Amino acid sequence: MKAYWVIDILKDIRQFSEKNGMLELAEQLDDAIFVAASEIGAKLCAGIDVGKGQARSAAGAFADNDIH
Repeated sequence: MKAYWVIDILKDIRQFSEKNGMLELAEQLDDAIFVAASEIGAKLCAGIDVGKGQARSAAGAFADNDIH
């Protein structure tokens, strides 16, 4: 459950974007919030400890073993 702070940050950025007329960005952040919640939830259901701040791979995406 440690990784849910990511969703809070995305929500804050989304709110800022909407208030400042960046509606396309706000829409994209809605999608990002959904994806983050889904992936974090899936990892938690699988019993994987999420949120230890592991570095991303060179490609910029998390490998299955990168999320702890």
